[in-house]
Amino acid sequence: MRLIRVAAILDIEANIDQGKDVDTTTEIFGEFYGPTLTAKQYAILSHCWGVVELGEKEVSFKEMIKLLVKGEAKRDEIRRRTGYKKIIDTCRQAQKDGLEWVWIDTCCINKDSSSELSEAINSMYKWYAIAKLCYVYLQDTIGDSWTNRRGLMATPKWFSRGWTLQELIAPKVVRFFDQKWERIGDKAELAWTLSEMTRIPEEVLKEGLQLAMSNVDDEQRPSVALIMSWAADRTTTREEDRAYSLLGLLGVHMPMLYGEGKNAFRRLQLEIIRTSNDQSIFAWAWTRKSGWSSSILADDPSWFRDCNRITALKREQFTKDLRRKGMPDDQLSNFTQDRPFTVTNCGIQIWLPTATFGLVSQVTLACKDKYSMITIHLLFCGSSCFRIFGLPKRSGKVEFRRHLLPYKEAGYPPMFTFELQDQTLSHNGFVLDHVLPDGVEVKDGSVTLSSDNDFAAIAYARDKDKMRFLVLLSYCGGRHSAFTVLNFKQKVTFLRSWAFERLFNSNHEPENDKHLMQHAHFRQSIEGVRVVHRMPRDSSVRCTVTVDIAKCSGCCTHEERPAYDLVETPRTPGMMWNRFRGKLPQTGDFSENHRSIPLSLMESELQPGDYGHFPHDGDKFKPEGNIIEFATRVGLDPIQDGICDIHPPGLATVVSTLSLTCERPEHSIFSRLDLYDVTSWSFPANQQVVSLLKTLSSRLSGRLLVTTVIRCSDRCHLRPRLRSASTPSGTLDPDAWKILDTPTPLCSVMMPLAWRQVDSDRELMTMLLKII
Repeated sequence: MRLIRVAAILDIEANIDQGKDVDTTTEIFGEFYGPTLTAKQYAILSHCWGVVELGEKEVSFKEMIKLLVKGEAKRDEIRRRTGYKKIIDTCRQAQKDGLEWVWIDTCCINKDSSSELSEAINSMYKWYAIAKLCYVYLQDTIGDSWTNRRGLMATPKWFSRGWTLQELIAPKVVRFFDQKWERIGDKAELAWTLSEMTRIPEEVLKEGLQLAMSNVDDEQRPSVALIMSWAADRTTTREEDRAYSLLGLLGVHMPMLYGEGKNAFRRLQLEIIRTSNDQSIFAWAWTRKSGWSSSILADDPSWFRDCNRITALKREQFTKDLRRKGMPDDQLSNFTQDRPFTVTNCGIQIWLPTATFGLVSQVTLACKDKYSMITIHLLFCGSSCFRIFGLPKRSGKVEFRRHLLPYKEAGYPPMFTFELQDQTLSHNGFVLDHVLPDGVEVKDGSVTLSSDNDFAAIAYARDKDKMRFLVLLSYCGGRHSAFTVLNFKQKVTFLRSWAFERLFNSNHEPENDKHLMQHAHFRQSIEGVRVVHRMPRDSSVRCTVTVDIAKCSGCCTHEERPAYDLVETPRTPGMMWNRFRGKLPQTGDFSENHRSIPLSLMESELQPGDYGHFPHDGDKFKPEGNIIEFATRVGLDPIQDGICDIHPPGLATVVSTLSLTCERPEHSIFSRLDLYDVTSWSFPANQQVVSLLKTLSSRLSGRLLVTTVIRCSDRCHLRPRLRSASTPSGTLDPDAWKILDTPTPLCSVMMPLAWRQVDSDRELMTMLLKII
């Protein structure tokens, strides 16, 4: 340890003030180690480093060494620094207190030496603990006004810094000085005020950490979680220092690796686990109401903010409390709390009292707050494990189980966005009523969930008959779920538990460009809520959730099922039911500019907007009319409803050649189709047309709609599914030319989802028929 010689530095300063020559051979520093250091009486300074942007510069070790040999101009620049004034004032105070040596971190550590810096950080708690006096310099306060906690006085910056926590606890005698070096008081005198400000117990402040620990029962000693909580609201300039500043308080040592970021705090926790059986290290954020983590370790000390009353339990007390909670003696007899944690590259192996509820394990830790033992919830799904916050504590059979708890973040996206498509609900009188819980909102038609806010309940209501329903959204570890419930009377915690159970127990998970559909039937009604959950092809952090009201018979299922026949493309106004490919000749899902289009070769000329059906005795589409004409006939104004653009020329796309590739050629007689002199017509995929289709849903229920028409010349080229071996690749086989019977060879004929009634549950219908 390098100490400043008080007399030497003050003599140099006096000679410079008097204009005398400076003895360049003067030894400013002395180095002491082991017993010699322990016997040395010295003062130590605790302060906040100056902010360079504000003109507050400190003096480094190298600058102090060269202070005697530097030119007069450079020496004067150093002497004008606020950091140099702190050094001189500290030495003067030490001289008044009869001490010959002082230690100041700014100039007593050679920070150019990584080994010396690492030694200083690992030894700093001890250096403060054995100091005769510790001076706390509060450069931003005058007098003792900050000690009056009933007033509105600002708290000195010193109390918010990470390194000053150990500098407050470790020394036996701590004296506080204001910016004029006027004494305010010492730690023992201000213990109550300091305890209120820092949440550190008074006995720790008065007696020190080690003495306080030795004077109380084992289960009352400061736990790891409790010590972490003292640092929860403190900050450091370097992220790694939030961990390094706690080494001495927690009694561990580890090398410094600046640049590792928050991994430093993870290393600190692993080092604690290797040397201690204190399970309170897993109790962080135990009072949080929502959120999840893929690691059993905390990211930084702020996650221990709610642990300021947690104490660790020794084996005897823990066993006694478990027996009182009803754990059988045969389980308790096999319990050995002293069994060490095992840290592997895959995680931390540990035995814990566990109550299992499906995929969720409720584990009890050997620690407690003021009233009860701490429990946390772990969700095991395959090889993944998540810490889930905010689940209610449940009663169940408890047994000791071995768990492998991950300590590395799995790298899941921290945020996920649900795009709500609920505009058509207004046609049935429903409006968005409110969103739960607080802090989650629908913004621009979307809800964003994260690892902190992982759940949302969106409530819709209809005033005329007081009908209500909820859409529950949840996100955890790359999984996401959306479904509807009709129960408004449950608390948010129950709804969230329900959503998570659905999220991880579901037999289906959204895949790219696939749909999941779920329906909930209103009581005493022919209506129900339909929710379609779709994961887009090009995103892993976003999905669409379509919410609509559908007609249903009542014999419907509430189960979530894949909807493989749903289509949603830039050419379609909303979701379409594409389940009729088997009735259409030469049908295929074609690709145009990487966009999928379901098209069929037709023998009759059709118009966009034609609706109709397939007769039971044939496979030809029979048009019944056009929605523009129908809309006018039933009193709807196409211009007001925003559908006038479906007439030419608004939707015509003209190209000389259109080549379409069949995405699933096994379902078609050809793999590629080349058309010439092409004009393509489609509905505008806008909300106005979607609203029109919803308005017509009750009148055109079960009908099919022509959404896209492609007209061309009377000749096209079909490339067979199996290319002839005699036809060179890339050439057009003359035998594959075809003369078309109609200028409208290709159409998309589908059923708007709003026109489709909910399917009856076959099992339920069979059961009812048997009863009848």
